Amino acid sequence: MTGTMMRVSTAVVALFSLSLAAHAHGVDLPTSCNPQADVAVDEGLTLMHNMMYIQAEGLFNQAAAADPECAMAQWGIAMANFHPLWPGGPTPEETARGLAAAEELANLAAGNDLERGLKEAVLAFYAPDHDGYRARIFAWAAAQNDAYEANPDNIDAAALAALAMLASAPRGEEGVAINAATGDLLDRLHEKAPHHPGVIHYAIHAYDNPPLKDRGAPYAVKYDKSAPNAAHALHMPSHIFTRTGDWAASIDLNRRSAEAALESSGDVIQTHYVHAIDYMVYGLLQLGEAEQAQALVDDMLAVDNHQVSFGGAYALAASPVRMFMEQEKWAQAAALSPELHSAIPWKNFPQTEAMLWFAKGIGAARSGDLEGARAAAEKLGALHDAMVARDQGYWAKLTEAQILSVEAWIEFGHGNDELAITMQAKAADLEDAIGKSPVTPGHILPARELLGDLYREMEEPEKAAEAYRRTLELSPNRARSLAALK
Repeated sequence: MTGTMMRVSTAVVALFSLSLAAHAHGVDLPTSCNPQADVAVDEGLTLMHNMMYIQAEGLFNQAAAADPECAMAQWGIAMANFHPLWPGGPTPEETARGLAAAEELANLAAGNDLERGLKEAVLAFYAPDHDGYRARIFAWAAAQNDAYEANPDNIDAAALAALAMLASAPRGEEGVAINAATGDLLDRLHEKAPHHPGVIHYAIHAYDNPPLKDRGAPYAVKYDKSAPNAAHALHMPSHIFTRTGDWAASIDLNRRSAEAALESSGDVIQTHYVHAIDYMVYGLLQLGEAEQAQALVDDMLAVDNHQVSFGGAYALAASPVRMFMEQEKWAQAAALSPELHSAIPWKNFPQTEAMLWFAKGIGAARSGDLEGARAAAEKLGALHDAMVARDQGYWAKLTEAQILSVEAWIEFGHGNDELAITMQAKAADLEDAIGKSPVTPGHILPARELLGDLYREMEEPEKAAEAYRRTLELSPNRARSLAALK
């Protein structure tokens, strides 16, 4: 066989392998692209359904190189750069790449009705007249649903419409209702395409809340098997296991996810790594394995080339402070350095920096340094103002609860017991109402658990027990609440 024939044969085998991998997982997007580009689009879409956006963008770029007229290649690049369910929005670099792809896409012809619908949806996100990221998400979601309604028999159009429903859903009870309805759609899709990665993945997101967590269990036990090398797919089932308090299962999955993330990272360590570490640290602390958790934190902090992202910033801020808060090492928490990991431009992520100052504030108040606690509360107030200015509504409300908690413990330190209880109860109600973000396995310390601690300090055991029981309703098998009830 000649060298040229060998290269052609290798390319054919690679193309056939990619096609088998995508189709085995139920992804077969009908496109008007040439065969080589079509296969790359299917594989890129498979990765995108698994939220492996960096790798997905690489496949869509391959599709564009194979067929410059392939509209779905540019659609995929544009889609891979705005992460609908991830808090924080895309980075400026991602926005630039996505916008460039959208501009290219606008000049390419869509070859069928499905391509036209998907094209219009992604162009709706990148339209120039939106006021902020949330407005772009709503515009994309509406157009994505239109694409699904025009192509009701296409599994990928339906899965992306489900993703759009989840991304545009509000928080609170209304959001749970939308998630349940989205779950109904995904359940029906799962019957038709039981191995489709997007259907399984988005179902876990739909059911990632206390009222619906049991509906997510069947998906949690199978998702890692559908994409055993995808870091995010390995991690996602732990969202359900965290909701049910199955720490061993969560730890195992996140260990595999962290390893996969490191293996697939290049010059920059992907956020999937630190996201998995934060979940592992939380689970290990619930099992009393503090030494193992600390070793993971130390290894994570020793890495100096983390990907800059909201998820990365959150994990790098949250994991170290969990170590002190979960173990009730209040003085050590108060003494935490205000300097966070150098890989992250923290001014871009005030909602993550708040985790540090919340820990410092609670730690100071509970170790008798009321002046230090007051300074931390003031810092939280400044961060809260920055969040409000950036329209980070969920995180601003969470920070309000954190400020109330710190101030409650300051009042307790001054002997104002009744006011302390009033403030901590208000913090607990606020935090319970907004719920837990998917970026975190759990709040740094739940406000209602802190209410139980206050009642216990005031020697009111029945009221303390009620607060701990209510904490466990939302966060099953939390070690501190369980220990307090013994």
